[in-house]
Amino acid sequence: MEESSTIVEETPKRNKFIQNFIVVLISNGLTILSGILVGFIIPKIMGVTDYGYYKTFTLYSSYIGLFHFGFIDGIYLYFAGREYKDLDKAKFKTYTRFLFMIELGVTIFVSLLALCFIGTGSMLIFLFVALNVLAINITTYFEFISQITMRFKQLSIRSIIKCSATALSVVALFLLYKYSNYVVNYQIYIAIVLGINYILAIWYMITYRELVFGKANPLKEEWPAIRQFFKVGVPLLLANLIAQLVFVIDQQFVNLLFSKEDYATYAFAYNMVNLITVATGAVSTVLYPTLKRMNPETIKNHYARINSYLMIFVFFCLVIYYPLDLFVRYFLKDYISSLNIFRIILPGLAISSSISVIKYNCYKTFGKVNNYFFKSLAVLILSIIANLIAYFLFKSMQAISIVSLGVLLIWYILVESYFIKGYKVSWLRNFFYLIVMIAAFYGISFIPNVYVACGVYVASWMAITGIMFCDYVKKLLCKLKK
Repeated sequence: MEESSTIVEETPKRNKFIQNFIVVLISNGLTILSGILVGFIIPKIMGVTDYGYYKTFTLYSSYIGLFHFGFIDGIYLYFAGREYKDLDKAKFKTYTRFLFMIELGVTIFVSLLALCFIGTGSMLIFLFVALNVLAINITTYFEFISQITMRFKQLSIRSIIKCSATALSVVALFLLYKYSNYVVNYQIYIAIVLGINYILAIWYMITYRELVFGKANPLKEEWPAIRQFFKVGVPLLLANLIAQLVFVIDQQFVNLLFSKEDYATYAFAYNMVNLITVATGAVSTVLYPTLKRMNPETIKNHYARINSYLMIFVFFCLVIYYPLDLFVRYFLKDYISSLNIFRIILPGLAISSSISVIKYNCYKTFGKVNNYFFKSLAVLILSIIANLIAYFLFKSMQAISIVSLGVLLIWYILVESYFIKGYKVSWLRNFFYLIVMIAAFYGISFIPNVYVACGVYVASWMAITGIMFCDYVKKLLCKLKK
């Protein structure tokens, strides 16, 4: 009877997770379509040099989350799994206004700092990043509220609108480029991106006006809670920052040590990888608030299976390499050199997805963020040393990308060790599948005929997955039929 009641209890949670995942996946599917337009039209109409400046802007914008100093992360951890109706609106008005003043102050400070670089290309980049701080962190705050209260429809609608606005702006720029010989520079496009980000932030403030406008509690009254948010949020912020640095450290090295044109081709390779990252992001968005509502024992029991499903999905997505290879060769010939980088870094997506989507969310759920932080810090130090050695020995971007893949694998083993030792989870099958599929991808990618290589890869994926995860595949097919 006890086992039966547990199944009944877990079934609604599982169904709710699947429903939320599908909603976010549809939204992320549209994000992918928008990403395709941005990823392939912008490099075409902007030119290699300006595209390099634009990707420098996106690289430094990836650090914007640092400037809420852990406040948003603290709210995310503290309120995850709560219902929206249970949130104290007067308290949240105080939290919202406090965050707004912090971000406005950071925006002004970084804008003034950018003026120190007058006369250089860096000035505009830092100024644009400064202006992006307020919009991005306010939006992130409300996105986190949507996630922790599991209001994924609110999240998805805004994602769809943002993607549509971005896509329309890119199409308009392309038409101007095509029929009016309009020269699209990075300043124009970044200004459009900033405009969309601010519209989205304002829309969120209107939607969540119960948490923004009206009478708020005095700041002095809420200060103990705010301090607690910083206290629990700073470790998560640092863990996020270190993880972010590990993921982008090779790009940072290329940005600083190579020309803007070289960086443009390197960043373009990662731009293609991000098309798949958006799809895996649907899992990450839904997973943490769902885990917070689950029994810890249930999480441990399903840990290996969740990892398996994610890896199967990601390795299937790697088939995108072959159509993208053809597309770049025929339509974006200025970026052909990026294909060598793309081929090297693409399989690493299976490793990074497992770390960021599954393992990190489980570390957060079990309250082991500090453990994750110190392991990631060790990996970051190793990554910096490895990238420096690769640069000074070979002076090539390919060497840096190969080293980065090796570091990702070490990171995977380190963070997985916690679950192996602490919870005795099954890990060998997933790790063996990871190595075999990476080796298969690299081997098959050397086949000169792209069409043949694509067919061989799909057949290999089906065969290897079917042999190693026969039981999982059968269960998944049964669930999909239902």
